[in-house]
Amino acid sequence: MVNKIQELVFSFMDMVNIPRKELEPGIWAAKIPEAERAFFNGFEVLRFTFEREKAEFHRDLELICEGSFLLRKIIEKLAEMPKVSRLFALKAPEVPPQSSNHELRVVSDNVYYRPRVVFNFKVQFDCDQRREKLFSVVADTASDILGVDEGLYNIDMADYSETPQQGLEITESNTDILRLYLQACQQLEESLRDEIAELREWGDEQCHENLKVFEAYLDEQKQELLKKKENVSFHLYFFQKEEEIDRLIDNLEEERKRKMNELKEKFSVRVKIGLVNAVVLYTPTVGVATHKSKKTANRNVLMPAFNSSKCFDSRSAIQ
Repeated sequence: MVNKIQELVFSFMDMVNIPRKELEPGIWAAKIPEAERAFFNGFEVLRFTFEREKAEFHRDLELICEGSFLLRKIIEKLAEMPKVSRLFALKAPEVPPQSSNHELRVVSDNVYYRPRVVFNFKVQFDCDQRREKLFSVVADTASDILGVDEGLYNIDMADYSETPQQGLEITESNTDILRLYLQACQQLEESLRDEIAELREWGDEQCHENLKVFEAYLDEQKQELLKKKENVSFHLYFFQKEEEIDRLIDNLEEERKRKMNELKEKFSVRVKIGLVNAVVLYTPTVGVATHKSKKTANRNVLMPAFNSSKCFDSRSAIQ
């Protein structure tokens, strides 16, 4: 179990670029970058071990073991990171698809692996009640064609292998994958516009109906207070009573504003799109591998998993 935990922790540190060294058998030290120190409780240098006996002997060591707080945090962090899998098609080589702008294609007897990328997204809608949907977007690095379908993309494992054929070049560009990811996000957002507009319309109606009921109640309370105000005498005591009634009426107006803001917040539409995982499907292709030189969309999207190939959390697509 210790070896598995050590492997998991070291894999996480490699993903976030945390260098480490073994000070002595079973005792490690990691230099924590400033950007990650909050996660590690402010430590600049974290001294840790995976062995309970060493932690009991060295009180300054952080024990990382099954059930430890730091291990739980690392597992939760890893669960939030998008996973990328790679599969290699077993079918015969094919000609790359024609791009949307009908660029000239170079065809030769060369065969290489052309990547297609499947992005699986989870979309969360919040408007009084929460609901979630799954979507998949399939993108080809050789064309600009992206298709959006509801549900996770179905991969027939009989058509793919987890190991490539010998002698076939694997073309991979993180720039292309990032570009496709940005386009996939944009395509998915476009496909959700009508559903979001419909949900927003429903939320506005619900907000209006609930506010109308509440305002009717407030108006009734206000009318009762105004009747009491009309019946007060001119004695000093009743002038004080009148001031109290005015204060209660003002409170009703404040309550109206508070309730209006509460209902607007309750029935406002909030949409959160998250990447569940990505699967790179390599297809044997005849021709010359090329990469798109298009500029990425003007969007602020944080995708640490696509910054470099070292950041890919590769795993079996069967799992």
